[in-house]
Amino acid sequence: MTRDVAIIGAGIVGCATACFLAERGVSVTVFDRAGVGAGASGRNNGLVEHTYDALTTALYEENVALLRELLGKTMPAEPVGAMLLVDDEPAARELAAHYGEFPELAAQVLDPDAALAQEPLLAGDMWACLLRTGYPISPLEATEAVAARARAGGAQFELATEVDLAALRRTHGEVVVAAGTGSGRVLGGLIDAGAVTPLWGVIVLVELAQHPRHALIEGTLTRGLLAGAVSDVAPFTLLDSPSWLAVGSTLLAGEEPRGADWAPRLLERGPSFVPSLAQALVRGTLVCARPKSFDNRPLLGRVPGQDHLWIASGHGGRGLSLGLASGRLMADAILAGDERVIPSELSSARLDRPAPPNRMSVA
Repeated sequence: MTRDVAIIGAGIVGCATACFLAERGVSVTVFDRAGVGAGASGRNNGLVEHTYDALTTALYEENVALLRELLGKTMPAEPVGAMLLVDDEPAARELAAHYGEFPELAAQVLDPDAALAQEPLLAGDMWACLLRTGYPISPLEATEAVAARARAGGAQFELATEVDLAALRRTHGEVVVAAGTGSGRVLGGLIDAGAVTPLWGVIVLVELAQHPRHALIEGTLTRGLLAGAVSDVAPFTLLDSPSWLAVGSTLLAGEEPRGADWAPRLLERGPSFVPSLAQALVRGTLVCARPKSFDNRPLLGRVPGQDHLWIASGHGGRGLSLGLASGRLMADAILAGDERVIPSELSSARLDRPAPPNRMSVA
């Protein structure tokens, strides 16, 4: 049996790893200098969304099943649909042709009349590509539910505590770093500084008399993602979750942005998509540091060249969409003592052989 495991980071990936280990009899302690879901796991848009990446689709589908088991009736039975908004028919058909790679999305082109019938909040001149995906949940409640299940399995949590990696490596048989954008800081020089970096998301919390039926996403964003680059760092989205209705979201590298500085820009263009946003009541802003890996896929497995030291990070905007299934993979690898159970496209062995970037995360 694997010796005691220490997990650094109480986001959804760290809590899921703890849960699956504890339920299989492993002694686990989760450390976090803030609290459960204090980072990106509790401050995002709350949309469980298809990854639009053939190499992670199976993991996403497993993750949806695990969330359904965990959350019960609070997990929507059916996706609300992601509506990608564009100016004209050719752009809508371009998106539908691309997402046709994934039959489960049932990509559908909607002319302005059909789009308005599906989504009455829209301006009347928008074309759309509708995808069958998107489960809105409360991100913090989901993370807390995973932590509660881990505790029920016997995992211990030491929160609001600074951690010393070297000390934990001396006192625990295995150490997992699942610290989101802090993973590089925790690991020091053991991984490249650019392996996991923050991609900052600012969202504006609003109140509207009528909420959208679908997740509304500016189609120019997804077209940019298809090419692996985004020229607009503040595209329009309007996403409704049990926690909040949010306009956003930015895709900013570098230093942490001030939410108050970006809120006007995010709100300025909103009424051209959803006219009622001109009268929206603003409740506040949230800033979220998405842990983006160098090639935009999760990094799971042993830290190269280090015995008994593991990393689970780099999920970008897909922590909710992949986090539980990632934790299951990590638990399997740790129990087997062999990271080769993790698919190569997700393996942390990529840290030794960087690959060209794939498309970025939307949410």
